[in-house]
Amino acid sequence: MRPDVKRILVCSAWPYGSGVPHLGNLIGCLLSGDAFTRFYRLASYEVLHVSGTDAHGTKIEYEAQRQGLSPAELASRVHDEIVRVLREFEVDIDNYTTTESPVHKEMVTALFREMEQNGYIFSQEEERAFCRSCGRFLADRFIVGKCPKCAYPYAQGNQCDACGALLEPEMLLSPRCAFCNSPEVIRKPTRHWYLDLQKLSPKLLAYVRSRDFQGNVKLFTERMIEEGLRPRAVTRDIAWGIPAPFRGAEGKVIYVWAEAVLGYLSATVEYFRAQGEEERWKDFWYGDEVWQIYTQGKDNIPFHTVILPALLLATGRPFHLPDQISATEYLSWEGGEQFSKTRRIGVFADEALGLLPAVYWRFYLFYNRPETKDAEFSWVEFDKAVNAVLVDNIGNFVHRVLSFVWTRLEGVVPDHPTAPAVQEAIREALEEVWGAITAGQLAPAVRAVAKLADFANRFFQSRAPWATGDEEAIASGVHLVKALAILLDPFVPMFSREIYSLLGLAQPKLSEVERGCAGVRLTAQPRPLLAHVDVEEVKRRYAMMKEEGLISIEEFQRVDLRVARIVHAEEIPGADKLLKLVLDIGDRQVQVVAGIRKHYKPEELRGKLVAMVANLKPATIRGIRSEGMILAASDGILALIGPDREVEPGARIR
Repeated sequence: MRPDVKRILVCSAWPYGSGVPHLGNLIGCLLSGDAFTRFYRLASYEVLHVSGTDAHGTKIEYEAQRQGLSPAELASRVHDEIVRVLREFEVDIDNYTTTESPVHKEMVTALFREMEQNGYIFSQEEERAFCRSCGRFLADRFIVGKCPKCAYPYAQGNQCDACGALLEPEMLLSPRCAFCNSPEVIRKPTRHWYLDLQKLSPKLLAYVRSRDFQGNVKLFTERMIEEGLRPRAVTRDIAWGIPAPFRGAEGKVIYVWAEAVLGYLSATVEYFRAQGEEERWKDFWYGDEVWQIYTQGKDNIPFHTVILPALLLATGRPFHLPDQISATEYLSWEGGEQFSKTRRIGVFADEALGLLPAVYWRFYLFYNRPETKDAEFSWVEFDKAVNAVLVDNIGNFVHRVLSFVWTRLEGVVPDHPTAPAVQEAIREALEEVWGAITAGQLAPAVRAVAKLADFANRFFQSRAPWATGDEEAIASGVHLVKALAILLDPFVPMFSREIYSLLGLAQPKLSEVERGCAGVRLTAQPRPLLAHVDVEEVKRRYAMMKEEGLISIEEFQRVDLRVARIVHAEEIPGADKLLKLVLDIGDRQVQVVAGIRKHYKPEELRGKLVAMVANLKPATIRGIRSEGMILAASDGILALIGPDREVEPGARIR
């Protein structure tokens, strides 16, 4: 990074408001942003860290409908849970907001009008994917099919998660509707507004060439440019989002990625507006006295190296463009499976906190941050990182040295300079940490600190001050403890904070790493700061967590599922949601009260075959005895479940 900047803006990618992030999401964006924020604050820079919940788009609308909620309800609920998780993980963030923020909506509307005025937005009539069964346009998450680039069978309408290609719904092969799974996807005329990336190409190319992008960031960006920059639609035919501000675009919203990436800007404006410093946001978005760092997974790279700069350039304002993209590779679960709450695979951020304190997860994730290739979570590697490195190598050294000072020297560090070899080891570790983090890499920085701890243990053991009374060794040992605490602060701040308290340090800076602790008096009797983790017990609890709510095959076999024929249906006076049904289940007739009145008329039901649970304990509903339950599915529209051919009433469902 340039040494002459005054400010650092850290922009962590925004988690979707459809669910709590899993461990891969967490290390890819918010935890990494936290580490950069803490490091540069230690280095005495003025730092601002912004992010928020991405509350719009088809992913939220789809998930909300699946759960029977409004998109606003789902996004608000998830946002609150993410805020709780970030607090418990001790993520240092100045403004964690949401795309539902009035400031964000106001800025997005204004910026897109500026883009249109500058000639970078145009509209055109076109045919778009439309589900004949659902009667809706299929944008982004609403459509699934085979990727035309890599043949991945579950690519979505805006991007392929397998190869990272940016897509349009109409590019998918063998498409189907994500709501009803229907292959009846046709093309229907509509009008959409586009960002003219082709027109912006010269400016974008100049920008990309001015940045020293590395690794996967360089590969993704160069590939996108080499394939040719085509206009990108910035509107969608969906209901949930920020209304498109263009004339004739009534009923359309801004494409979620075209507005969410502008959230870094609006979150900065919102933060300073709340501080009563209306114009201060410009210090982080105009001029060359700022360095902007963006953290995200590799699938989001094109949106930050091409789409975001294009949007900012199109406004005509002199915005500072992204400087460093610190992107992780994918972290999957054991065996290469993708994290999935519905399929009970992998640990999500809220679940992690129920298994272990955040300090252990933070260290593992930073120590194994996937920076050069995709990685799998491994309990073996978790054991190595947490127990062998953090607890045994680092934590035990800290306790050993400080306990020695407390018990043998009445808590006072000898007034003696640090040994030259120790001073050199600390200096080398500081240089490695600085070099890695300023290059956008965090795992090598953590491993450099672990290497310093290795040296520290060997040094203290070889000098054996308990036998020799070697004051230089003792003073050097405490200096190493201090250096480890400061260098680990960006990664496990809760651990460092405990050491600061014992050493009487208030808010140490990176510049103090090379300064010893001669003559310092410990503030309290040291205690072990970290407990050894029983990984087998954690695995057992993880398995139990994933089994909650599951039933055995024996329990399932107790449910008497049958085909039933509706022989009579009638409305219940005063109950606008209920119908009374009489069902033939072969060996008898039963009466059932069902909440389907808003979806079916009695005359539509008579003679219909349905699936039902025949051995439910009877209940009285509105004074009417109900002796079972008919089965139905809902994706927003309720549908009764039944056999696909004529079956005798009473037939068992197996």
